[in-house]
Amino acid sequence: MKQRVALLALLAVALAVRLYRLNDGLWIDEIGTWVRFMGLPLWKIPTVYGSENQHFLYSLLARLSLMVFGESNWAFRLPAALFGVASIWATWWMARLVASPREAFAAASLLTFSYHHVWFSQNARGYSGLLFWTMLASGFLIRALESHSRRDWFLWAVCAALGVYTHATMAFVLLAHAAIACVWCVRRGRWMSIAGWFAIGAAITLLLHAPALPAIRMGLKGTVSVVNEWKSPLWTLAEIARGLMLNFAGAAVAVVGLAVFLTGLVSYLRSRPIVVALLLLPAVAGASIVLALGHHLWPRFFYFCFGFAALVAVRGVDRLAARVSPRLVTPALAAMVLVSALSLRNVYGPKQDYVGALHYARSQAGESGVVASADLASYIYTHFLPGPRTLRTPSDLTAARRGQHVYLLYTLTPVFQAQLPDLYAAATSQASAVKRFPGTLKDGTVYVAEFAPLP
Repeated sequence: MKQRVALLALLAVALAVRLYRLNDGLWIDEIGTWVRFMGLPLWKIPTVYGSENQHFLYSLLARLSLMVFGESNWAFRLPAALFGVASIWATWWMARLVASPREAFAAASLLTFSYHHVWFSQNARGYSGLLFWTMLASGFLIRALESHSRRDWFLWAVCAALGVYTHATMAFVLLAHAAIACVWCVRRGRWMSIAGWFAIGAAITLLLHAPALPAIRMGLKGTVSVVNEWKSPLWTLAEIARGLMLNFAGAAVAVVGLAVFLTGLVSYLRSRPIVVALLLLPAVAGASIVLALGHHLWPRFFYFCFGFAALVAVRGVDRLAARVSPRLVTPALAAMVLVSALSLRNVYGPKQDYVGALHYARSQAGESGVVASADLASYIYTHFLPGPRTLRTPSDLTAARRGQHVYLLYTLTPVFQAQLPDLYAAATSQASAVKRFPGTLKDGTVYVAEFAPLP
């Protein structure tokens, strides 16, 4: 009873942490969702696809939130924040199946004060919902394999289908679930009953997506990365390592964290290897498929692993502290949560400051100057914050500079350099001054480059 009260208090804190500054500036993927889907009638959203930016269940919930609370960034992000809090509870619930109550509460606490978890809980996309459905479906899978309960299998099928409807990368989790179930069947039989429940999960998934199947077929050409570096597994690993150093407040602590993680991994391999399988198999499947498609290999594609990673980290601290003294376990777990909480100072602020950059450019340009945008920034300043003209070539820039100052807005420089290399070279070499507007998204700084007039 005491731990349940403590859990409710923890969830209340988690909600407050995620609602704080929920209205800060949106980033390009959030804006893409807003532009493509938030202007549609509610009934129309399940029928359109357009791009992988369509996270069906999230789009529906976000549209409902805007209808109820009015158009604002915080209302747009509210379903993500609520899913984030729910995923903390789901991680605790899942952990109770494979770990001690102390470890379950510590894992929930770690997510509550995690930089990454708060960031994605304030991101108007389906990732926090993906984590929620992943932990629920994985818990029901474990229960169903142990109890053969039809109720648990049915709940697994529903969670699996809703997970895919929230974010397509849930399919990687389900591939891991299928592999785990196959191993279980080899050892114990019952192939037909297991296969039947997977078929039910697939049927529910197909039914949910049925209104959009024609649009999905048209949009399944795939998105091949224009930045070759983003397709490299080494780049992805480096980005994950950089993120861990941010979350755990420094490289030295991250090295200690790696030792802790390996200790937890070995412990689960010995006691509950299914946790290791649920952590690693979806990541391996996802990386293999994404690389084969030539798609971006972004770290957020593996967000479904986050709950299991927290469980493994907690187990590592628990076991290492217990070797020294059992009395050190609780203080050590509390210290880990505290270290993670120190990273929260970096999580708040606009994800990309398009509004601040535009206000600055307009104030500098006055009545006689020109405010322009390039590449991905042009999408934002055409569809979401209209005003600046679009430049596509160096000759466009030269023409705009005839007799007047030009203030050029651009962002996500790796994409800008890859897609418009000539304009990027001109913009970065000819600017007389550059003003930077940082955001919490990596490489998401919005730049305002000033160009002196040409005769």
